[in-house]
Amino acid sequence: IAYARRKVAPDFRARLKVERGAEAFLFLCAAIAIATTVGIVASLLYESLRFFAQVPVTDFLFGTRWNAQTSAEFGALPLFFGTFMIALIAMFVAAPIGLFAAIYLSEYASVRTRRYMKPLLEMLAGIPTVVYGFFALLVIAPGVRAAALGINSLLINIGVTSEPFLAAQPTSALAAGLVMGVMVIPFVSSLSDDVINAVPQTLRDAAFAMGATKSETIKQIILPAALPGIVASMLLAVSRAIGETMIVVMAAGQRARISFDPSTDLTTITVQIVALLTGETQFDSPKTLSAFALGLVLFLVTLGFNLIALRVVQRYREKYE
Repeated sequence: IAYARRKVAPDFRARLKVERGAEAFLFLCAAIAIATTVGIVASLLYESLRFFAQVPVTDFLFGTRWNAQTSAEFGALPLFFGTFMIALIAMFVAAPIGLFAAIYLSEYASVRTRRYMKPLLEMLAGIPTVVYGFFALLVIAPGVRAAALGINSLLINIGVTSEPFLAAQPTSALAAGLVMGVMVIPFVSSLSDDVINAVPQTLRDAAFAMGATKSETIKQIILPAALPGIVASMLLAVSRAIGETMIVVMAAGQRARISFDPSTDLTTITVQIVALLTGETQFDSPKTLSAFALGLVLFLVTLGFNLIALRVVQRYREKYE
């Protein structure tokens, strides 16, 4: 304050100085964000190169046996399979529910209904993921297991098979995927709602003037115009689902294997990263360094989805005047 008071004088060009100071502060904020990203990527890349110096890249990416805790088996293909399988189940839940919710809120709901429903729907994104994990472990996983046991009993009774068809494990990929799908619904619904609302009202009026019904207007006019933004919201939701940890740790299990049975337990990249970096770790062993390699792969995958989403928006975005 004293320094600023001494600078106050008739010849002091306050406006120019303040503008320069504000510009320097904003540049510093942007530089910190960029430097942080560069630092994260550099650390992941450096430690991953140390890992790949001991384990071949092909064995890591295409190997089918992962047992980094007790033996030097670093085939990460089961981890990739479990990650994408659970994310796929989540999107089967989030994509239709989120899109239909966005269509209802933007086209059918009254102003009062929208005022209350949209914040309540977006609250799903604010619930801690550990709460979702408890819900998946205590409610959804037992329900999935009971349903799998019922299907096994039915198939055996009607003579389709003599052995259980589904694994019916206490933890399962289906339980984690269902709850994860509920968690990412707001990513789809909120972004899709904003995109649909951005479609000019003149297009709706023109469709109604031509005799189209509301449903025909939505299917043939609004959704095609908003498609790039909707696709981008889906890809962002997939990125969020791939990077989720707590729900998978608590509800999906930790067994690394390739199985198309959704009632069995699987593991993901994030679960193994947590397991490898928990407890006493030595940052010179392949076991610990493999966590950085998994983190690098996860970073590249999520980055790829985000870049695809941006490209879709830029390439296919409709421009209206």
